[in-house]
Amino acid sequence: MRSATCSPNVTDVQWQEIVDALTRRQFGAGLGAAALAAFTAACAGPDAASADDSGGQRTVTHAMGTTTVSNRPSRIVALDSLPIDTVVTLGKTPVGAAQAGSADALPAYLGGGLDSTTVVGSIAEPNLEAIAALQPDLILSSKQRHGDLYDALSAIAPTVFSVSPAVDWQGTLRLFAEAMGETQAAEQKLSEFHARAAALSETTRGRTAHVIRVMDDGLRLHGPGTFSGSVLTAAGYTITGQPWDAKNDMSEISLENVAQIDSDIAFVANTAGPGDLGIDPVLVAQMGPSRRDGVRQTDYRVWITGIGLTGANLILDDLERL
Repeated sequence: MRSATCSPNVTDVQWQEIVDALTRRQFGAGLGAAALAAFTAACAGPDAASADDSGGQRTVTHAMGTTTVSNRPSRIVALDSLPIDTVVTLGKTPVGAAQAGSADALPAYLGGGLDSTTVVGSIAEPNLEAIAALQPDLILSSKQRHGDLYDALSAIAPTVFSVSPAVDWQGTLRLFAEAMGETQAAEQKLSEFHARAAALSETTRGRTAHVIRVMDDGLRLHGPGTFSGSVLTAAGYTITGQPWDAKNDMSEISLENVAQIDSDIAFVANTAGPGDLGIDPVLVAQMGPSRRDGVRQTDYRVWITGIGLTGANLILDDLERL
């Protein structure tokens, strides 16, 4: 359907040509770029946001190079979990956000921070037409997730990418905060998080932990460099040794090897009902934590996909309730 926000000067035939080109993942022979430029012009009304309207510009260095952004962008589109969390944590509402493919809504743990946000496709397949129609003045994502769409997104609005969607989440938060003009607020909130974690570590230091996801053919353990692993580490826990994968800092074990999980406490992240670990109780009993501080169920949507400062503070909430 033709977007109501776009210029009536674009004919239906021209509109369909633009949409067809925009929905292709590959932008070969310049066709996609030309269509994107036409689309952006068609959807840019007289009230479209510009950097000058926000009181000047800055240059941000990021994974794809450098980008000139408005000093105070106000129409931000976030295309992954970490930028969505960051925008809301820093007191703004994204005009658009991509939805995780396994979810039927935007992150519920962010409360009302996304009530007026428009869904612009999935994280795996962002809808460029929907993004452009929102007339954003900043787009946030990562090279690993959307590197092939960077040129197309940059033709719509200034676009800033981190390297990874999850690794070094605090460094990425700082990058996105810089792009938003919210560096001071981000540093204050990070300091508060670390103060909370340090206080918690006074009672947890020396204890070992595992973060577990149940997979189709076994268990996936999250190492100290993953999001939830890094929060546990900041809170004083030691993520016990495994042959962590160099790319994602995770490790896979088969169900017959669950006895390798020999930490003081284990956190199983899932979306099942309360009390349902998704693991046979016989296997749970073989884990060391079952004889110590327990095997605890946690919310997958916070511990695994809730990447960002609000998600991290919710993990600390869980730890403080133990």
